Amino acid sequence: MWSLFAQGNKGEFLYCFKPHIARMHYRHHYIDLLSGRKVASSISRFLSDLHEVPLSATFEKPKVIHLSYELGHIFHDQLDLIPGHTPLAIEIEYLKCARVQLSDLWSGNYVAPRLKFLQVPTWDDYGVSFDRIQEELLCGNAYQVNLTAPFYLVYEDSYRPSDFIRHLWSDQSRIAPYAHATYLSNLGKLILSNSPECLVQRRVREDHVELYSMPIKGTLPLQDGDNAQSVWLKMLESKKEVGELNMITDLIRNDLSRVAEPRSRVVSKRLPLQVPGILHQYALVSCSVPIETTWGRVLECLFPGGSVTGAPKKSSLNIINQVETESRGHYCGSTWFAYKKTLAASINIRTAEIDLGLKEMKYGAGGGVTLKSHKHSEFEEMLRKSESFLSPFLPRNIKHRVP
Repeated sequence: MWSLFAQGNKGEFLYCFKPHIARMHYRHHYIDLLSGRKVASSISRFLSDLHEVPLSATFEKPKVIHLSYELGHIFHDQLDLIPGHTPLAIEIEYLKCARVQLSDLWSGNYVAPRLKFLQVPTWDDYGVSFDRIQEELLCGNAYQVNLTAPFYLVYEDSYRPSDFIRHLWSDQSRIAPYAHATYLSNLGKLILSNSPECLVQRRVREDHVELYSMPIKGTLPLQDGDNAQSVWLKMLESKKEVGELNMITDLIRNDLSRVAEPRSRVVSKRLPLQVPGILHQYALVSCSVPIETTWGRVLECLFPGGSVTGAPKKSSLNIINQVETESRGHYCGSTWFAYKKTLAASINIRTAEIDLGLKEMKYGAGGGVTLKSHKHSEFEEMLRKSESFLSPFLPRNIKHRVP
């Protein structure tokens, strides 16, 4: 069992190993991933422990927490929407951590994994979900709803976790700011994320803590040969793309203001972010909170991230539960990493769960739907987002005929 977290743009990672605590939490119990024991324990106990950790804390041992999207229902009084069999959180505390290049961990050649699609979202199914969301928007039940769908891929040859990691990040320019991976050896599963999005990170001052969130909303294709500046100007001229980000930025500003009734502020309203094949836009939102504010308080106010739910958040969560047919799991959840002076959390977009026993990968993609959204362009955007992550593993990208 180990975890990796990207460090800057030089291909360096923090490698966490030698776990001494590893638990997978469900609603009414957890599984000790080191011993295999099932222990009766409410998820509320796990959350209450986080309320004992001040944001100003320094962490001597590296701590990794993977939160499933479905955990967010707890913070919005939607317990009935959480299936009892759904894992809600994985917490791991390691004894060791080292700064490495991937070649330091795995020398020699690797095998490039080759996968094929088993199940993909169809135009007809997507259209039904899109139309249902449009009805909710027209009724005034939400302003924006994030619609996603799962992609399932399979492979025949045997690959190691390192094969997926080294191939995805063989080109350092593909390593996203919040890229990370965790291999759960006892389960034979790999969580592999190339997320560019920050849910929250902190900066500790003498008498307060500064919190920052960087929501991403807005997507345009960026093909080889495209001028990024021209695409960015097109983004700025789009009322739909600008409106999407404005809505979610306001939601995040309100979420931060709930943490301890500070004054949150929008530091930057709109900035470009380039990832493989895509140009995004994001905002930077900040607030100062009292030094005694806890990790748990920030979590309950911000999770799940507004960019993967919609606005208002509680209503969007309920609509998503009615429209989407599968649990999102780690996708659209969040990974929190704490070590020494670092405490930061991603939003897990561009994230896959790989079952090395079943030889199967689950990947999710989607986007925000507003009244100005068009079904064709939203469907194509979802496919582009899948290609941004999956293309290194495929002989060719998915192509769908859109009527």
